[in-house]
Amino acid sequence: MGLFDVFTGAPARDAADQNTARLNALRASGTNTLQQGQTDALGALTTAGGYYAPLSQKYGAGTGLYLDSLGVNGPEGNTRATGAFQAGPGYRYAVDESLDGIARSSAARGGDVGGNTLAALSDRAGNMANQEYGNWQTKLSGLINPELSAVGGQAGAEAAKAPVYTNTANSIVGLDQNTTNGINSQNTQAANAQMAGSGNLWGLGLNLAKLGVGAATGGTSLLGGFGGGGQTMTNPYNTMPRA
Repeated sequence: MGLFDVFTGAPARDAADQNTARLNALRASGTNTLQQGQTDALGALTTAGGYYAPLSQKYGAGTGLYLDSLGVNGPEGNTRATGAFQAGPGYRYAVDESLDGIARSSAARGGDVGGNTLAALSDRAGNMANQEYGNWQTKLSGLINPELSAVGGQAGAEAAKAPVYTNTANSIVGLDQNTTNGINSQNTQAANAQMAGSGNLWGLGLNLAKLGVGAATGGTSLLGGFGGGGQTMTNPYNTMPRA
């Protein structure tokens, strides 16, 4: 530090510049960290949501078929449902046993397989087919909740991205504000130091002026020696007496 730096505030200005550079470096580093964290979080949420996609498609196929079976999608949907319907493994056996039971009952009563017996057989077969189809529809309807859960999982993963954007933005804004406040503080301190230095320089000037006035009126000179009273100014090279 130079002899007269105290009058200029240069050390405070240099320190403020160095601190400002550090603050800006920290802001850049912090912003990069926040942005990288946002990227990683969004990627993880996208991956999580992707796990639900195959499930929603899988269950969605079943619920679509259920709507077809209800006639929601018109004749074409009904055709798809009836074409996709397959009776359970035990259905054929149950139908055969039921029809055989009706036939045996009729034969035990000594009757032939007449109109009433055929009607009974037809009704029984029809009722059992409707029941089997209804059971199939019930099973399809059971896929609705799993489909909703899968779709909800996808939606949740997407919805969770919004707070990531918001929190990152707020954090960066807060970092910028803190950095700006820090820089403003450094500039204020440097300015105060410069003002104080100017005040010191002004005070020095006044003191020198006072000393100069004192020397001119017989006081002690800043450079040494005394004025007035017939005294000579201190000068080792001047021995001439005054006139």
